[in-house]
Amino acid sequence: MADTHRNQMVITGLETFLDLREQGYSDVIGGVLFEEDDGAISFRFGHSLIADYVEDDWVGTHDHVVCTRDGGKTWSTPELVTLPRVKNLRRESFGFGPFFWTRAGTVLYTGIHQVLEGDGGTRHRDMSMRDYTLLYARREKGASSIDIAEWPSGTFMGEQFLEGGLQLPSGRLLFTMWGLDKRGENWRCGVLLSDDEGRTWRFVTVAYEPDLAIRDNPAQPAGFNEQTLFHTCEGRIISIIRGREGLGRGVPGGGRADTWFFRSESGDEGETWTAPEPTDLPGTGATIGMGLVLPDGSFLIGCRLPYSRTYYYLPEKELFGLNLARSFDQGHTWKPEHLVQRDHEGHAFNTHHCAMNGRFVQTGAQEFEYIFGFFGHGYEPKLQRMLRLKLRVD
Repeated sequence: MADTHRNQMVITGLETFLDLREQGYSDVIGGVLFEEDDGAISFRFGHSLIADYVEDDWVGTHDHVVCTRDGGKTWSTPELVTLPRVKNLRRESFGFGPFFWTRAGTVLYTGIHQVLEGDGGTRHRDMSMRDYTLLYARREKGASSIDIAEWPSGTFMGEQFLEGGLQLPSGRLLFTMWGLDKRGENWRCGVLLSDDEGRTWRFVTVAYEPDLAIRDNPAQPAGFNEQTLFHTCEGRIISIIRGREGLGRGVPGGGRADTWFFRSESGDEGETWTAPEPTDLPGTGATIGMGLVLPDGSFLIGCRLPYSRTYYYLPEKELFGLNLARSFDQGHTWKPEHLVQRDHEGHAFNTHHCAMNGRFVQTGAQEFEYIFGFFGHGYEPKLQRMLRLKLRVD
């Protein structure tokens, strides 16, 4: 049962988490945090070798890793992550590293390998189907080496964007995945399930809308993609899903730019899911993997403020920013709990994309950090770095 006391959320600070601009890494706006075997915290991020920021259709983006042993006060020098399979840094993109510990001590690894098709240039010509190779490995407790498996396009779907998840009390592993199943279709989102410590996996669809009329551009896919998961004390799994383009328009003042997040739930550990329904939460750029379930049963998610200037009361109406939103009915309805429209140094969130996807990290009994990217593309020079919002739950 959830705590009957309604928790209060107290913001205790906003500060820089990682800023590598002075070291020549001015495009750090997202990455993967991981606690290494020796207790150090690593942060793996993509860095472009061909430009000062990263676009989805570019190659030449490669993982780099930094480590901290003091909670992020100081960081090691960035190191390139690569393997012999990478032959040309400028014509390929590559990322690989650990991302999850199971309760049995198995470490799961994932990554991608993209190779530019055709001759010349730095951009993929066809973004209607990003069919790059997904990489996967596992290392059991006590082992020192791994064997990397290739999951080519079509292993689970045609596109395979693997993101965060959890291990259920039963031991089942559940991670979110989205993309196209077949060329010409819309995006779908789902979950990968494993009941044997990550040795084998299967895909289950959570949400899919086949109607191509939802697309703004008939040649490019739309649909359901990123998910934020919540695991309730009753054992239900709630997925809050980003719906794109014509799926969920209707946000007051949002025009064609804003869409609602959708909600689906599973009562059988991810085997089946309810039909997705729109919530009253607008925006994009939400929490990766797991949202927070507070002791009183309420949900906390991070996402971008919508384009609409009228849907919420905004202290600075001309600015965008981060919305920490809270739900007291298991994700059906949401209210802003805390808005961030400027960083700790006063820099304005002056475009919709300033607040990038983030993740919650627990730092104490009821203390958390929300770590997210600041995409200051509207600044000159570009202001791109990682921020952390500190909070306490009373």
